[in-house]
Amino acid sequence: MSPTTSTTRLAESVDSFFSCSRFRSVLTASAFAFSMFVTFSASADDKADWTYWRGPLFNGTAEAEGLVDDWDAEGGEGSNVLWKRDDLGARSTPVVMDGRLYTITRADPGTPIEGEKIVCVDAETGETLWENRFNVWMSDVPDTRVGWSSVVADPETGNVYALGVCGLFLGINGKTGETIWSKPLHEQFGLLSTYGGRTNFPVVHEDLVIISGVIINWGDAAKPNHRLIAMDKHTGEVVWFSGTRDLPDDTTYSAPTLTTIDGQRQIILGAGDGSVWGFQPRTGKPLWHYDLSRRGLFATPLIDGNRVYCSHSEENVTGSAMGAVAALEISGTGDDTTVKELWKLDELVIGRSAPIVVDGRLYIVDDRCKLWVIDADSGDMIAERIAIGDRKQWPSLLYADEKIYVLTENGRWAILEITEDGVDFINKGRLRDEAFYGSPILAGGKLYFQGTSALYCVGNETATQKPVSLAEQLVGETPVDENPAIAQLLIVPGELLLEPGESVDLSVRVFNALGQQLATPSADQVTYTVTGPGEISNATFTANQDASHDAATITATIGDVFGTTRVRIVPPLPWKFTFDDLSDPPVSWVGARYRHQIRPVDGSPALVKVSTIPKGARSRAWMGSSDLKNYTIAADVLGKRSNGQMPDIGLTAHGYVLDLMGNSQQVQIRTWSPQLRMARTVDFPWEPDRWYRMKLRAQIEGSGDSAVAVLQGKIWPRDEAEPEAWTVTARDESPVMTASPGLYGNAKVAEIAIDNLEVTPN
Repeated sequence: MSPTTSTTRLAESVDSFFSCSRFRSVLTASAFAFSMFVTFSASADDKADWTYWRGPLFNGTAEAEGLVDDWDAEGGEGSNVLWKRDDLGARSTPVVMDGRLYTITRADPGTPIEGEKIVCVDAETGETLWENRFNVWMSDVPDTRVGWSSVVADPETGNVYALGVCGLFLGINGKTGETIWSKPLHEQFGLLSTYGGRTNFPVVHEDLVIISGVIINWGDAAKPNHRLIAMDKHTGEVVWFSGTRDLPDDTTYSAPTLTTIDGQRQIILGAGDGSVWGFQPRTGKPLWHYDLSRRGLFATPLIDGNRVYCSHSEENVTGSAMGAVAALEISGTGDDTTVKELWKLDELVIGRSAPIVVDGRLYIVDDRCKLWVIDADSGDMIAERIAIGDRKQWPSLLYADEKIYVLTENGRWAILEITEDGVDFINKGRLRDEAFYGSPILAGGKLYFQGTSALYCVGNETATQKPVSLAEQLVGETPVDENPAIAQLLIVPGELLLEPGESVDLSVRVFNALGQQLATPSADQVTYTVTGPGEISNATFTANQDASHDAATITATIGDVFGTTRVRIVPPLPWKFTFDDLSDPPVSWVGARYRHQIRPVDGSPALVKVSTIPKGARSRAWMGSSDLKNYTIAADVLGKRSNGQMPDIGLTAHGYVLDLMGNSQQVQIRTWSPQLRMARTVDFPWEPDRWYRMKLRAQIEGSGDSAVAVLQGKIWPRDEAEPEAWTVTARDESPVMTASPGLYGNAKVAEIAIDNLEVTPN
C-alpha cells in the first residue's frame, strides 16, 4: 500500500489566511536580503505543489524520486542548499503553489511598528515577490510566537488565506499580494487569542474556507466553545457557524483534514474540549466525536482510509496516566455516522507532532523526540524510543522517496530509511542557533525547511515529484442522485450585523443527509419567520428602525426541514448604557454574556465582571462594527480588593486599550499586550471600592502611509470634576485604522463594576 493510494479518498483542502489593518503589498524585482542563491534547473514537475501544511494529501507524504539524503545548512558546493533566507525565520510551515512559496512571519520585529506579514517568494530562487503586512491588536500572543498557523493556498482561485495571531482572517490574491477581504474574527465573533499563541489552521473545501478556534460569541452562543466558521472563499461571507461542546479547557492548534468515508465528505480535527470531531464540511453538521483527553488536543489527527490516528499529551479521560495514541474506525453516514476505538496505547506523550502511515505502519514522534513504530492494524509495537538526538519535538514527519525527514525543536535534523525492525539513520545533523517548529515540506522535487532563524531550500537537479490532482482526492463520494431528499437547510449569510432600518437579501441552500448540496429551491417553496425586531419580505430581511443593541433570529422552512440565521442590530454612534433596565448585558455584545452580570452596586444596577469564571475572568467584549473610527469611549468603573489584590479595568477603542491596572497602580495605553510596541504607561494610584470615570479618545490623523493614531486617556474620581489634562497620551505610527469599541478586564483576583458607559463620535 503506497502512501498515495492509501489516501485517495482524502478531499483536497487548501487553507486560507489573510491580512488587514495597515496593509502593504510590495512587489520587488530582486530578493530581499537573502544570503545564498544557487541557479539551477530541476527536472522536477513544478506542478507538484504543497498547498496545505501537511501536503495536498493531508498526510505528510508525497511520491518522489531522487531526493537528497544529506544537506549542509552552511551552504557551498555539495551542500544541497539551493538557497537560504536568513530574514525569513518563522514558526510556520510554508506552502507552495504555482512556483511560489508562501509563509507567515513577524514584520519589523522589535520595533514600535511591529506587526505580522505574509511573504511570497519565488520557490526556485528565493526572491521576494510581495509582502502583505498587517497589524496585531488586542492580542495576548508574544511577538516570538507570531506565525503559529500556516498560510494555505487554493489552486482554484489562486488565492491564499491566513489567520493572524490576533484573529485577523484574510483572503489574499496569491499573485499580487492584494487583500481581497479581511475579517477581525476576535471583534466580530469573539475568537480568543491566548498567550500560548495557539492559532488554528484554515482549510478550503469547494467554495468555502473554514476556520476554527475557541469562540466566546453572543446570545445563546456566549459560552466558550471550540467553533467552526465557514465563509465564502471569494467574499468572506459567513455560510455556516457550528460548534463542539461548551467550556473547553484549551485553545488549540490541531489542524483540520478533509476526507471521504463511506461516501460521505467529512472534515476531521482535534478540539479544545479534548475530543476528535467529524463534521460535514458543506453544512457544519456534527457527525461524531471521540473523547481522548481531559484537555485540548494539539496534535493533528491523521486520516488513512476510514481510520483516524490521534494522540495527545495531557491527562487521559480515565485514569491518571498522561498521553495516549489511538486508532479509530469511522463508518456510516448522516445521523448514523459512528466512531469505534480499534486500539489505544496509554502513556505515549504525543501532543505536537503529526504521524505518517507507510505500508501499514504508524510512525510517530513523542514530545521528547523519540520515534515509535506501531502496527497500524493491531496497535502492536514494532520499535520504540528511537532517539532522534533531541529532547523536544514540534514538527511533523515527512515521507517521500522511501525516506522519512525529521526536524526537531532544537535545530536537529535526520533522514531515515525504513527497515524491517524500524528505521536506520541515513544522515543527521544539528544547526546551531536554529529551532524548527514548522514541518518539512516537498514541492517541485525540492525540500523546504523553515526554522526560526532561516528558511532553507534543499534539493538537487535530478529529483522528481509526482503531482497530485484535485480529482484524485475527491473520489468515493456517493452520487447525489442516490439521496435526493432535502434533509438540511442553511440560510446565507449565516451571521449578520446590521443597523436599524438596514436590509439584507438572504438565500437558502439545501442539502441531503450526506451534506451534499441539492438544487436551489424556488422562492415559493420557502417559508420565512422572524423572531425579534425585524420583518422579512421576498427573502429580504429589514431590521426595525427603532431597534437598538438588539438581535433577531430568522428561520427558513421547507416542509419539516428548517434552518436559522442570527442578526445583531447595532445603531450608529452615539451610544449610552446605564444598565438600569437590563437583566443581562446587551444581547448584541460579543463576549459579554456569561462573563458579566447586571446587579446592584452601591444601590444602582451596574455591569459586573465576575471572578468566579476561571476561563473568562481575563477577557474582552466587543460592542459593534469593526468599521467604526474616530470615537471616544467613557465609563464609570469600580474595582474590588480581594486577598490584597486588585483587578485591571479597561476600555477599548480603535484597537487600543486604556487599562487601569490595580496591582501595579498604573494606567497604560497599548494595542498588543505582550509586545507593548507603542505602549505608554504612567503611575496612577487608585483605590478599591471607589468609583472612577475613565475616558479613551482615539483619532486617526493624516492619511495613507502618513496616518497616525493619537490615543488620549484620562481617569478621575467620579465625584470630582473632569480634569482638563489627559492622564496618558500615546501615538501609533502603524495605526489600527478601524475597530469596534469594547471592554477589557482582568477580574481573576477581584470583581469589576462598570456603569454609565458612553461611546460618542469625535
